[in-house]
Amino acid sequence: MRFREKRQDELGVDLTPFIDVVFMLLLFFVMSASFLKKPTQLGVMLPEANTQTHNKDNNTIEIGIDAQGAYYLNSVSINTREPKKLKAVLASKLKENESLSLVLAGDKSAPHQAVVSALEVAQQLGVTQVRIIAQRHRD
Repeated sequence: MRFREKRQDELGVDLTPFIDVVFMLLLFFVMSASFLKKPTQLGVMLPEANTQTHNKDNNTIEIGIDAQGAYYLNSVSINTREPKKLKAVLASKLKENESLSLVLAGDKSAPHQAVVSALEVAQQLGVTQVRIIAQRHRD
């Protein structure tokens, strides 16, 4: 009588699920690491631009903001850093001509809060045309 030999299955560990798990973990860490950038790592270099500077006309009011956050109206100091006082002066100018547009010229070292406050004042007074000008980039 002939007996057939039983084949012994090779004993081993199937590494395919393990490799899949390791690959998914690697993918997760690579994707999540790209979201860890701090806002201070943004290399913002303002205010330079490649666009033309604006032309002054009689229908524009220019609000200037110096490096300390003081406001100027058409290059004349209004001796304030307070948005409430800027609003009062700007409101009197807008009463004379309601179709005025606003040009915002802020120093590149000006506090961001001063720029935001000037934009907020313009919104509260109903100004619909606001332009922010920048220095022309020199190559």
